[in-house]
Amino acid sequence: MSRLRLYPQTSVGRKIVVAFTGLGLALFVVFHMVGNLQIFQGARAINGYAAFLRDMPILLWTARAGLLAFVLFHLVLALKLARQNREARPIGYAVRHYRQASLASRTMAVSGVLLLLFIVFHLLHLTAGVIDPSYADKLDVQGQRDVYAKMIHAFQNPLFVSVYLAGQLVLALHLSHAVSSSLQTLGLEHPALNRVFKATGPAVAVMVVVGNTAIVLAVTMGIIR
Repeated sequence: MSRLRLYPQTSVGRKIVVAFTGLGLALFVVFHMVGNLQIFQGARAINGYAAFLRDMPILLWTARAGLLAFVLFHLVLALKLARQNREARPIGYAVRHYRQASLASRTMAVSGVLLLLFIVFHLLHLTAGVIDPSYADKLDVQGQRDVYAKMIHAFQNPLFVSVYLAGQLVLALHLSHAVSSSLQTLGLEHPALNRVFKATGPAVAVMVVVGNTAIVLAVTMGIIR
């Protein structure tokens, strides 16, 4: 037990935990996007989906607690690794030449913090109804919370649209490197599949961002009304 408790304190242990929690969060983002795409099927579909989740409070709150734990572990250990890397080279390079490192890999800490701020905004906005409470308690004709109307209302506001589109850009930047590097950290490498693993991150990022952006733009452009 003591070894298990000390494992996240080692550099290798931290990288493994960051990779594992990162993949878990990426998987949640994919499922979250797929669930929200039901808005294209109409109010009955998306409202029924939301009601299904609320009707299983134990599962819902267990999932939320697990996601919160994943976020905390991922963020804290990732920041510790970033600080550790800086301390390993207290004197910076005289000239920086980025041959292999992409923009996404060089800005993981920054995009991670920005992404956390966006998640907090999203939770306060659409989940808790704190930022815009006007549709927080609105019910549809089935007596279910009208998530459909809430999303329509939100994405008709240019300010909210701008925030969500900017959040998707940050999400794309973070996911594009995070998924591929996590697979590499966990040892999923093979000469015949390295290109596939390297492309997985950008592919997941494009899929998620296109799906989420489609929802926002479809409402803004009046396709969904």
